[in-house]
Amino acid sequence: EAGYREVVPSPDGATIALLCDSGALLLLSQKSRTLLATLQPSEPTARFGGCQCVAYSPDGALLFASGGGNGRVQVWDVRRRVCIHTWHDGSGVRTTRIALSPDGRYVATGSDAGVVALYETAAVVAGGEPKALKEFMNVRTAITALAFNHSSELLAFASKYAKASMRVAHLATRRVYPNWPTSKTPLKYVQSFAFSPGSGYLSFGNDKGAALLYRLNHFEAA
Repeated sequence: EAGYREVVPSPDGATIALLCDSGALLLLSQKSRTLLATLQPSEPTARFGGCQCVAYSPDGALLFASGGGNGRVQVWDVRRRVCIHTWHDGSGVRTTRIALSPDGRYVATGSDAGVVALYETAAVVAGGEPKALKEFMNVRTAITALAFNHSSELLAFASKYAKASMRVAHLATRRVYPNWPTSKTPLKYVQSFAFSPGSGYLSFGNDKGAALLYRLNHFEAA
């Protein structure tokens, strides 16, 4: 492979998912660094460039991978290296980001249309076409960053293609916080973000090379 778009280690320390520039999805052993399987082949000439994004379940047993049009998402059994279910995320033509909540309850997807959809994991892996619990439509360009906080209470999402395109949703109420970020928050074009281990802080980096750190007072631990 000429290059890699993303390197994602499994939470259990057993495997690494490599998302290649060619659109291929490779599975490696973390211990030996050897190739275990090619889960999706290269699609360099495909309209949507093969695999778009991947995310592991909290226990590392399942791997969710999007690829192709129509919001196709595959669920892989990592130990057996087999696809156990394919479903379609209806929030856009392409699913550009996937995240799973640390408690294993939710799967979130972000699309090329800027829509973030929230699903119950149990409904997704049960088979058929799951119905979204909620669709957040606060961003208008492709979602490029998506993450839950450690307690699975918050879901943050952003797009690097539009200025100030970052929002944080409260999952219990399934609403986006209206009081942050504000029009005065110096977001610029958000390239990435991360919660601290205890969710006491949220940091993001922008196109100006700045890394800003915000305190989330609801969480006592850092």
